[in-house]
Amino acid sequence: MTNNDRDRKKTNGPGNARTSDPTVTAAHVSRRGVITAALITAVVGLVSAVLVALINTSAQPAKGADDRGTPSRSSPQSAAGTQPQENKPPEAVPEQVKLDADTAVDLDQLGATPVSATGPNGDLDLHFDGSNLSSNRSGLFYYYGTEQEATTQCPKIVSEGKGTVPGPEVISAGGQHCLRTSQGTVGWLSVNDVKIAANSGYIVLNYKLFR
Repeated sequence: MTNNDRDRKKTNGPGNARTSDPTVTAAHVSRRGVITAALITAVVGLVSAVLVALINTSAQPAKGADDRGTPSRSSPQSAAGTQPQENKPPEAVPEQVKLDADTAVDLDQLGATPVSATGPNGDLDLHFDGSNLSSNRSGLFYYYGTEQEATTQCPKIVSEGKGTVPGPEVISAGGQHCLRTSQGTVGWLSVNDVKIAANSGYIVLNYKLFR
């Protein structure tokens, strides 16, 4: 073996091979590319997730604003078109007073109490003698409407002075009148019960004053 052959053998030995194989070099490059691409994809995905989270957080309205902006759910009655009923105040119950024979009453007083009298004098508005009912200063007026209508009808009737009861009269149960008290207060009355008798008669009146 010549010296050239020895040198060539040393040069081509496995431990001294410096010349890279093209196939091995390509494999190394391909592996680096795959790793680099995977790292880039992971970074891009992470950044995208953070951006989406930030966008969603800023886009969500505050709880109070969401409550104000959300229309309230309608009740089944509203959905069915049923209107809630208005609470109307109940009709005032008329006051009541009982006049025995030869008693009179001042209706302007709260809780009017009958007193013995010979007629409707002074502040006494109504007097019952056992048979007839009479009023102070011609304060009774004929009325043929309803109790509810009396609120508007009696002030009109009294102001016009039409249908004035001329004097004492016998009144039957169910009869109605408009009235004007000694103090000028307009009202309405209805006979609830009556008994005609000289000494034991009585009359029960339901009445309202439109103060």
